[in-house]
Amino acid sequence: MTDRAKAGRSMAWSAIESASLALISFGTLILYSRMLSVSTFGLFSVALAVIELLDVLVRMLFHDALVQRPEVTERHFDTAFTATMGLSLVLTGACWLAAPLFAELVKDPQAASVLRWMSLALPCAALTATVVARQRREFAFKSLAIRSFIGRMAGAGAGLVLVFMGAGIWALVAQQVLIALVGSLVLWFSGAKLPRLRFAWVECKELLGFGLYSVSSLILTFAIKRLFTILAGIGLGTHAAGVLNLAFRAVDAFNAIAGTAVAQVALPLLSSLQNDRTRLVRVYQTASAFTCLVMYSCFMGLGALAPEVVELMFGQRWLEASPYVTILSCLIIVQAPRILIVPLLTSVGRPAASMTARAAELVVMLTALLVSGVPTLNWAVGIWVARELVGFPIMGWILKSETGLGARQQLRGVWPPLVASVLMALGILGIRTLVPADLSALSRACILIPSGAVTFLITIWLVDRKLVCDVIGFASSIVQKRRAS
Repeated sequence: MTDRAKAGRSMAWSAIESASLALISFGTLILYSRMLSVSTFGLFSVALAVIELLDVLVRMLFHDALVQRPEVTERHFDTAFTATMGLSLVLTGACWLAAPLFAELVKDPQAASVLRWMSLALPCAALTATVVARQRREFAFKSLAIRSFIGRMAGAGAGLVLVFMGAGIWALVAQQVLIALVGSLVLWFSGAKLPRLRFAWVECKELLGFGLYSVSSLILTFAIKRLFTILAGIGLGTHAAGVLNLAFRAVDAFNAIAGTAVAQVALPLLSSLQNDRTRLVRVYQTASAFTCLVMYSCFMGLGALAPEVVELMFGQRWLEASPYVTILSCLIIVQAPRILIVPLLTSVGRPAASMTARAAELVVMLTALLVSGVPTLNWAVGIWVARELVGFPIMGWILKSETGLGARQQLRGVWPPLVASVLMALGILGIRTLVPADLSALSRACILIPSGAVTFLITIWLVDRKLVCDVIGFASSIVQKRRAS
C-alpha cells in the first residue's frame, strides 16, 4: 500500500479530480463574473459559506475515522451512513427554519430563499459520504475523480444554461445543488460497495470517539474562512463581499489543484505507515518538500501576475480585487508547510491536536473583526493575514510536541522552493516596469509568464538539484508503472 508508484497513481488521480473541479469552477466563475453583478456574487458567497460549513459536518464526521481505523467492518460503514443521512436532514430543516433570520442579517429578503434551496445539497452529499471514505481508504481515487468530474460538469452546464436564460443568482444555487446530487448518483450507481440503513451504538461510539476530534479540527479550519465571509458580508455589504469572494475563489482555484490532492492522498498514505516511525517521518518530509516546490511556484507567480490574471479572466471591472489576490497568494509562504500537518497528526491518532491552533486563529479573527468593525476591505484582508501569522508558529509547536519533529526537520524542504519562488516573483515585478504600460493584459502576460518560469527553473536547479531530481524520479516511476500495467 505504500509503494511509490501506487502513491503516485493515487496522487495523480486525486490531482486530476482536484484540477478538473478547479478548472470547471474557475471557468464558470469567469463566465458568471462577466454576466452577474458584484452584489449577486456577494449574496451567494455569504449563503454558500453557511452551507459549506454545515457540509463539512455531513461529509467528514465519520470520514477520517473510517479511513484511519486499522480494522473496520460493514457495520461501521452502515452505522456511519445511517447517522450521516439523519444528520443531513436535521441540518437541512434547520436552514429552512433559520432562513428569515439569515435574510435579516444580510439585509436582503432574497437571502432566505437562497439559503433554503441551497441546503438541499446537504442530503445529496450525505448519500455517498461513507462511500467516498471507503474508496479513499482503498486508494480508489480514479472512480472518485470520475464521479466528481461528472457532477461538476452537470452542475456547471445547468448553471450556465440558467444564467443565459436570465435566472441570476438562481443559476448559482442550481449549480451548487446539482453538483452534489449528480456526483452522488454517479458514485452510487457506479458499482461501488454500498452501505445500507443499519445502526449500531457500539460501532457509532467507536467512530465518534475519533471522528468528533477530527471533524472538530476540520470545522474550525472551515469555519474560519466561512465565518470571515459571513461577517465581512454583513459588515461591508454584498458588493465588498463579492470582491472578497472573487479574490478568495481565484486563489482557491489554484490551491484545489495541488493542495487538495496532496491532503487527500496524504491521510491514507501516512495512516498506512503509522506503525513505522522512521518511514513515516521520511515520507512526510519528502512530501512536504514536493508540496512546497509546487505550491510556492504557482502561488507566488499568481501573486506577481494578479493584475493581468484578474483583467484577463474576469474583466476590468474586477481589477479592484487584484491587490487582494496578490496578498492572499503570498500567504502560501506560511500555508504550504502546514498542508501535511493535519493529515500527519490524524494518521498517528492525534486528530484533535491541531484544534489549539485553529481555535487561536478563530479567536484572533473574531476579536479583530468585532473590535474593528471591519471599516474597509483593507482592514478585512489585514485581519485575515494576521490570523495566518498567528496560526503558523502554533501549528509548528503542536507538531513538535506530538511527534518530536523540530522546526528544522519540519521546514527541511521549504527553503529552496521559497528562495526560487521569491526570486521569480521579484523578476516578474522588475520586468513589468520595463514593459510598455499601454500593452494589453494578454501581451504583458505573454512576456511575464515565460520570464518568471525560466527564472524559477534556473534558480531551483542551482539551489537544490537533488529535490529536482527526486521530483523527476517520482514522476518517472508513475509513468513506468502505468506502462507496465
